Amino acid sequence: MSIKTNNRKALIHIFLLIAGIGFIPLLHAQTADWKSVDWQLGVGSTYLYDEYLSPLSHDGYALRFSNGSFKPLKWGQSGNQSGNLISSFDKADWYNQLRLSASAAQCESAAGASLSYVNFDIRNSVFRKIVSTPQWVLLGGAFASISGGGRYCFQNGNNPGSADALLDLGITTMTDYNFSFHGQSIKLRYQVSLALGGLAFSPEYAESYYEIFYLNNHHNIVKATSLFNKQDWKQQISLDIPLSGRKSSFRLSYLNEGRISLLNSIRIRELSDYFSIGYIHYFSIL
Repeated sequence: MSIKTNNRKALIHIFLLIAGIGFIPLLHAQTADWKSVDWQLGVGSTYLYDEYLSPLSHDGYALRFSNGSFKPLKWGQSGNQSGNLISSFDKADWYNQLRLSASAAQCESAAGASLSYVNFDIRNSVFRKIVSTPQWVLLGGAFASISGGGRYCFQNGNNPGSADALLDLGITTMTDYNFSFHGQSIKLRYQVSLALGGLAFSPEYAESYYEIFYLNNHHNIVKATSLFNKQDWKQQISLDIPLSGRKSSFRLSYLNEGRISLLNSIRIRELSDYFSIGYIHYFSIL
């Protein structure tokens, strides 16, 4: 299948995801104006294709760990008159989300060649409340992320590995839906992010890392990215089930993330699906 066909399908998929989010607020969502910190561990499947390393695609299993925080901001707030730590955020319009994640995968091609993959990502997002009622909320905003890692093929001799170094800027949106089940208030959350542009490290086609790092051939190894040469997205849907005391929750989630790029005539595709469990703790902030 050609890279153009895959790109077209990916863009259609992303468009449908972003368009579909407009219907989710009809489910009556809400969020609490407390700070939350979460830890998530996921397992799933990964599809890898790196034209720099191999003409074959690789499929395998992956692990993912992430730690994040979500908190309201006092932007535009006049301050707390009553001295209540929570009431000062009751009408917050701005929120910040910080997430650190690490993933690793072990994949194999149809010919039996193995490919290992690792990736680290730091992502900071700022949201503004778009629509809010006592029952639901819709947030929209922007994010900046820095990620790095790479792939290693044990069967390759001259060029066994390829590295990733990415800076991405993009848009993100989130919505929450609270519903009651057997007396428990359960939160359904959906978030989707799409990178619009940034910078990426990419060697020239057939250029070895020996040339780059030992012969100092740095020509054209940093490329500007956009939707025309790199599509990068993440979407996650999760269920938060409160634990005793209502200051912590248990999270079940599904995450889909992908990257499709064509830089310096090198095609890379990374598509992953994870099912995760997690723990969330809520606490008031000044």
